[in-house]
Amino acid sequence: MNNTPSEDDISTLIREVGSQFQRSGADLQALQKTVQDLGEIEKVRSEMLQDARSVLQDLSRTVQLTKAKGSRKHIDVESVNHDNFMIKMDHKKFAVAQAIQDMDQSITSLEAEIHQLRMESLGLDSTRVIANGASARAGKGAPQSGTDKDDYDEDDIIDDTAHAMAVLRLQLYRGLGIEMIENDLGVYSKARIRSHNKTDVHIVKFDGQLTPYFQTNLIWEFAS
Repeated sequence: MNNTPSEDDISTLIREVGSQFQRSGADLQALQKTVQDLGEIEKVRSEMLQDARSVLQDLSRTVQLTKAKGSRKHIDVESVNHDNFMIKMDHKKFAVAQAIQDMDQSITSLEAEIHQLRMESLGLDSTRVIANGASARAGKGAPQSGTDKDDYDEDDIIDDTAHAMAVLRLQLYRGLGIEMIENDLGVYSKARIRSHNKTDVHIVKFDGQLTPYFQTNLIWEFAS
């Protein structure tokens, strides 16, 4: 029996298939909608993938920060204590420097006040000397002994004021544990510094080998 389709059968089959495509307009619209839905799904998946990458980057940064914080916890405890001690000493040094600056201002103010008082005293002494001289010339009395002794000039007052200021500064330094030492010529050539706890004694020489800034910091460090 011959099962090979004839040309008429093939033509009929083609017409039937063509008629099916012509009658399937709704199916074509459904296919287009499916393609459109697939495009939207692909877009949503791309956005989700981008969001996932952003989240992954954030997590990676969080992990790096956590590792960094964890490594800091392994820092030597003695190093941390040393840093805290140095910060505390720096604060104390600045406080002492501020106190010294305030005292210097007070000394300067007192110096001006002492100078003014001594100038007023000089004026009173001069007035008294003139009055005594006038009385002597009028025959109402004789010049008192010691008049020349009261005849001071302004240079003497300035010298006395500078000396008083120097004494105040030395007392201030001594109160901070700093003792100024003179050489054979009477010049302050070094300082003996006792630490705050009175257990250590250091000597700083003023021989010009160190800058004044470094000498000052060194003295405050020894005195702390």
